[in-house]
Amino acid sequence: MLLPTNSSQSDTLQVKSPHSCKTNKLLLRLHFTKNNQIVNQMRHILIITITLLFLTSPLTVQYKETGFLFQHEVNGKSLCGDDEDEDEDSDKEEDCVEDADEDADEDADEDADEDADEDADEDADEDADEDVDEDADDNDKNVGETENIPPTSPTSCTNSVTFVGTVGGSSSNLVTTALAKSANYSKGLTVFGINILATSEVPDSKLLHAANITAELIDNNEDGKPDNICVTAMLGKLGSYVSMYNQAEGNSVEINQDPLDEVGAVATGLGAYETVDNYANGESDASIEEIFHLITQHGYSNVYPQVFGDSNSSTSSLAKAMDVARGGEQRCAKESCDWTYNNTSCPFWSEIVDSGDAWYFYADTSADYGTMIGEYIYWSVTSNIGMHDSAAGLKQASSEWCPNTKEKLKAQDPTIYNLINDPKYAFPVVLPNASYSYYTFKKSDIKTF
Repeated sequence: MLLPTNSSQSDTLQVKSPHSCKTNKLLLRLHFTKNNQIVNQMRHILIITITLLFLTSPLTVQYKETGFLFQHEVNGKSLCGDDEDEDEDSDKEEDCVEDADEDADEDADEDADEDADEDADEDADEDADEDVDEDADDNDKNVGETENIPPTSPTSCTNSVTFVGTVGGSSSNLVTTALAKSANYSKGLTVFGINILATSEVPDSKLLHAANITAELIDNNEDGKPDNICVTAMLGKLGSYVSMYNQAEGNSVEINQDPLDEVGAVATGLGAYETVDNYANGESDASIEEIFHLITQHGYSNVYPQVFGDSNSSTSSLAKAMDVARGGEQRCAKESCDWTYNNTSCPFWSEIVDSGDAWYFYADTSADYGTMIGEYIYWSVTSNIGMHDSAAGLKQASSEWCPNTKEKLKAQDPTIYNLINDPKYAFPVVLPNASYSYYTFKKSDIKTF
């Protein structure tokens, strides 16, 4: 804005606008004249101008001898186009452009870094989520059981096995006579597809006893058909067999199971000396226990892994029930395990153990967690069918198991009681007595190799 001047005077007042794109300076040169009236007029104009500047501009103005300085100059900074000297304008503008470019580059770099960090964080989160999902999937698959879908009914599967047959008589059976012979067995037969193999030292009567027990456990209602076809089919698929030897020690024939292991066949061991009438001489019939172990460990655990899984890492319903029965969870998968319990005796004054205390306290150091599960379901099912409901049975059971009768089991451990009595699993409900009523096993059924 140019202020009017008196043409008769040589002295003038010049004010450069603070809003000029070339400069933000206001240069005020005052040449006072001898005319006091003009001086007073200029003072008034100056006051009005400064007032307007404060009202219309956010700039800070500071007066110095050479003129007024505005905010950016007061702070020691210069803006593009601030320089009075036009010769330097181009250089300053280039500097400003470079500064702006540098600022833009820095901002871009910062934005890029932030975006990269965010992308990295998102990628890390996604990778972590994927890892967690994969680990969860791995943990789900690493429980030691197969991933078979459990059947809705024990008879919903198909199986063509018969109650009696010959070893190697079926092409679907992993166990052939050649393999059995190479393992040093010399005779045997099949019962519902399960191989009963024996060395030459085992009396035929003991082999037939085992055959009867097998038939009664598989076909407990003795109608000539397996009660749980799905479990029986699984046992046949795995080439299951009972390995019979004569004595605990000192046998002249040494069994070599390697040939059968190589084809994937699964087994349970049974000594002829322990195959006896149940508690007739104060001892339980070991054939019931060992053959039952074969059925549950390789049959039920594979057909119903989430319910009857019995691996060292299992979290099946059976495993959880056992943890309660032992007074709390404790796991071990080593060759030697030290088991400790908060109770190791059965009460004489009560039918059941106090809540929270162990009523199953098997302490064999050679037994791992999976073996503990197998023993637990054995005690449960055999107590449910009355196998230990005698003075001799109570005596033998009480060293590791308290609810030795069906009534005690129902009161002490309703979880396992309800589980094994569920008809969809078709567990035995009658104690085998080595006399299968549907068919009489004979010596002629035994084939030699």
